[in-house]
Amino acid sequence: MIMKRTHNKDDIIQVGLDLVLSRGFNATGVEAILKQANIPKGSFYNFFSSKEEFALAIIDKFVADRVEVFSPIFSDQSLPPLERVKRSFETLIETFEGAECSKGCLLGNLGQEMADQFANVRQRLEHSLQEWIKAVSRLLLQAQKEHAISTDMNTEMLAENLISSFQGALLYSKVKKSPEPLKNFIHLYFDVFLGRRE
Repeated sequence: MIMKRTHNKDDIIQVGLDLVLSRGFNATGVEAILKQANIPKGSFYNFFSSKEEFALAIIDKFVADRVEVFSPIFSDQSLPPLERVKRSFETLIETFEGAECSKGCLLGNLGQEMADQFANVRQRLEHSLQEWIKAVSRLLLQAQKEHAISTDMNTEMLAENLISSFQGALLYSKVKKSPEPLKNFIHLYFDVFLGRRE
């Protein structure tokens, strides 16, 4: 008798994350996740009491993956702090281009789709975005101390605006099926607005 491989929670989360990034949350039914993961229906409900709980799990997975990408960039002492911020956004843009200008950012996607549906999901998205803002803000504060950006700037506000602008550019890039709006974002912020100071 051939034993079927036991799928674990991580398998389901990864398959679900990929599907939700491609199709959206509401368009991704449990059945589609089960079919793609090749698992019986009971396996899903063994791990998740509801689709809302599943949404929280894929947000956590997405954030953990992003932290793994950002950590070496943010801690790279060979680069000035502002360059590390720029490089982190460029890395996200490269990933977006590699996916043929589709999928986008799960936080932005779910923010548009689900913020008004589930309070827990909205709060998890807000927390995840706040953590990203704090990480970028810390680097901007370092850049400020090194006189790379104006000391008049509120670094947390700037970090929030950078991420909000990136999300907007990402949305437009998905519509255009082109990375051009994202590349304009990089140019305007890092070459013009925050460019070299006298």
